[in-house]
Amino acid sequence: MREKFRRFMAGRYGTDALNQFLSILAVALLLVSLITRVGLFTWLGLAALIYCYFRTFSRNISRRTEENYKFYTMQERVSGKLKGVKRRWADRKTYRYYRCPKCRQMLRVPRGRGRIEISCPRCGTQFIRKS
Repeated sequence: MREKFRRFMAGRYGTDALNQFLSILAVALLLVSLITRVGLFTWLGLAALIYCYFRTFSRNISRRTEENYKFYTMQERVSGKLKGVKRRWADRKTYRYYRCPKCRQMLRVPRGRGRIEISCPRCGTQFIRKS
């Protein structure tokens, strides 16, 4: 039986991080649909599960690899934003955060210094803000 499955899966994509995310999302949506009795969550969960299996058994490996790469890129972007929010929350008592008006770079300034002139290290723009 194991050999038959191995022969069946030869040349197919298999599982990756995006498939794992889709399967967890499908289970979560199906649980929400059980709790709330909203049919939309059932259909979304089934669609995620079907797409997960479609990706697993696909023979277009280059396309599935590209999708997984885009998923990793998006995941890194979201996790970076969450780390930034977590850092800002931890530093909220000792630092103030401002964005540069020209290049939108996030700048950290110590609290309690009064009105100070802030110089952006990226573009060199100087602006005055209250710390």
